[in-house]
Amino acid sequence: MISSRHENADEAHALRRYVAARAAGRTYPEYSRYDAALGCWVASDAAEARGRCDGKAFRQIRRPGLPWCAWLGQDVRIAEDHALQSFFEAYATEGHDWQRLLHEVSRNRHAALRDWRRSGREVIARVSKQAKVGPDVRLPSALAEEFRIAGKGMRSLKKA
Repeated sequence: MISSRHENADEAHALRRYVAARAAGRTYPEYSRYDAALGCWVASDAAEARGRCDGKAFRQIRRPGLPWCAWLGQDVRIAEDHALQSFFEAYATEGHDWQRLLHEVSRNRHAALRDWRRSGREVIARVSKQAKVGPDVRLPSALAEEFRIAGKGMRSLKKA
């Protein structure tokens, strides 16, 4: 029981890091180089790593053949979670949506992990249900009916 709670805490922390990286537009570097002035490894790119003739020490972080997440690097827990990824596809369509998600996950990452997974499973269930009945049948939407009818809802003055 303790190990599953610990794994859930690690996953919630990885979710917060993932959303923070997506909100900032910061991808995980595939290469790094040693900076002697700083005394540490700093992010680099493939173009800089190809020109190794200047004596700088480079290393490739991404290993060919192993799974890779563009936002977390070798930690692919969030990238391989189908429920979370379907939630992100449905609810984070614009760039500013990631800021809203970052605020939500920063407040309570365990609740965000639980709620977002549940919403993602609902999206998957809805898509699979739609696939079973066929494309010609329209299932009721999660949106309110009033927003689909012209002359009602947020844009009530707009004509059909």
